[in-house]
Amino acid sequence: MRIDFLYSKATGRSAEAEEAVRLAIEATDPNIEVFYTEVDGMEDARDKKFLGSPSIRVDGVDVEYGEREPDEYQAGVRYYNTPEGWKPYPHARLIANTIVEMQHRTKA
Repeated sequence: MRIDFLYSKATGRSAEAEEAVRLAIEATDPNIEVFYTEVDGMEDARDKKFLGSPSIRVDGVDVEYGEREPDEYQAGVRYYNTPEGWKPYPHARLIANTIVEMQHRTKA
């Protein structure tokens, strides 16, 4: 299992998003590897199906949209609906839930 952490060259990697990933991994499976990918501009965003910075995928599945990703790609900041309101990073629970879902899929 792997986590892809995609981020915009313009915005960089946010400490809050990295912490959310760390907490999710700690709560689910400490053996998960994280791969960081920088996205440089709109053309690269379209090529990578980048939904904004940061975009986090577990085994290729977006933590927010699952397999129902929108067809709109952008290189700017992405916002997530969290228990504390809209934030420019996902809540660790959202990432952990996706990890658990993908673990169940691989066992089935």
